[in-house]
Amino acid sequence: MKFNVSSLIKYQHKATTSFILVFFAVLLIAGCNSNHYKDKKQLEADADSFATYYFNWQFQKAIPYCTPSSRKWLCYAASNVHSADINILRTKTDGASSHIHKIQFINDSTADVLCTVKDYVCMDTIGKAGRIIPQSLFRLSLVLHHHQWKIRMEDLPRSEKPDHGQNQGER
Repeated sequence: MKFNVSSLIKYQHKATTSFILVFFAVLLIAGCNSNHYKDKKQLEADADSFATYYFNWQFQKAIPYCTPSSRKWLCYAASNVHSADINILRTKTDGASSHIHKIQFINDSTADVLCTVKDYVCMDTIGKAGRIIPQSLFRLSLVLHHHQWKIRMEDLPRSEKPDHGQNQGER
């Protein structure tokens, strides 16, 4: 039996190349999953913080969780607060609460969050005091802005259901 050195070298080269490719594939998959998990945790925490501040009418505290272009919507909301709204807020014993249900990544830099907000004061039309809404579902849009997830507002957040949690008989 003749020992063939060139065959042995070719086999070792293929085995080494295969090992290296598998190793880098595993690293790539592990790296992507851990970054995605980290991003999801940051996105969820920031969406929850925004919802808590926004729906408790603490608009100034909600600003850090938004894109710079969204600030105008928070200023608009703040400019529409009336004394009757403040009186309703003062009568509440507990603030509004939120719960994130679903995060849907649209692409690498855009995501939607579905969250339930409970016991919040909803602004009404001009001249009418806001009212307390027991529960509503909201969809918040987020974008990756300087490596941080931020709420992108193109309008004031609106309930997914047009009745804002009211019963059909109340209309």
